[in-house]
Amino acid sequence: MGAAVVSCRRGGASAAFDQINKYFMMNNMPVVSSQYWNQVHGMTPEEVMQDLEGLQTMRILANNMAWLLKSVEAGRNTNVPMPQTEDRMFTNFIHE
Repeated sequence: MGAAVVSCRRGGASAAFDQINKYFMMNNMPVVSSQYWNQVHGMTPEEVMQDLEGLQTMRILANNMAWLLKSVEAGRNTNVPMPQTEDRMFTNFIHE
């Protein structure tokens, strides 16, 4: 499972956030979310500590990640099987 987290001075984090999430999804990983995009703003760690909304988003993300990890572990303890996997299929629509 994964959770994308990005940090930026002002803007541009949404594109990076999107690309990281796409990587997780293309590799069959459950993606953990929060109340907003998982990002904080600031040029320095001290500035990030002033981003109260971003810090709240990170706390909620951490709680959601902990809950999901505990849920997966509980499923293992009750013999809930993991989803079946299949061999990857590749299709090429270019024909000669």
